[in-house]
Amino acid sequence: MSTLEWSYDEFIAFMLIYVAHVDMDFSDEEKTVIRNNVGTDIYDKMLTIFNEKSDYQALEIILSYKPLYYPTPEQKDELLDKIKLLFNADHDFNTMEKELYHFMSRLM
Repeated sequence: MSTLEWSYDEFIAFMLIYVAHVDMDFSDEEKTVIRNNVGTDIYDKMLTIFNEKSDYQALEIILSYKPLYYPTPEQKDELLDKIKLLFNADHDFNTMEKELYHFMSRLM
């Protein structure tokens, strides 16, 4: 499956899995937030794909979807809200997560 054929939910799952790994602690709370956003089947599928990618490849995939899923400031803000919700899931919006949030904000 080409990554440019992903549905919005598949993309969201992949992006959230990517950012959840920033602090090397993929918590149960973070997994629950992602599953609640996209469903268990999509979560499981995208986690498998994520585990086959390097960090660089994962980031390149996320950026490749900019024209499709977050071309406007409003759509970008919607994605950033999902990231912030994920980072707050374990009630520990730590320094690494804050730095990645700002990085993603600038990158998107």
